[in-house]
Amino acid sequence: MTAYNVRIDKILKSGLTGDKTEIWARITNLETSETMDKLIWWEDENGLFHDETSNLPAELRSIIDNAWIEKSRRW
Repeated sequence: MTAYNVRIDKILKSGLTGDKTEIWARITNLETSETMDKLIWWEDENGLFHDETSNLPAELRSIIDNAWIEKSRRW
């Protein structure tokens, strides 16, 4: 099984339609050192979050969910 390091960041984006909060994951494969940034959730103008993880493998989704839980405890 491949080991990954996941860092979660919240980013506020301002645009023509207003502010939008996005949650990004920086995923690093610890075996190859390959790093990718993925948008995982975004908040719309009504305060609803939308999941963007459906295109990730199930293994990464669970790792991201665990990283999100840990990060949200610190926010």
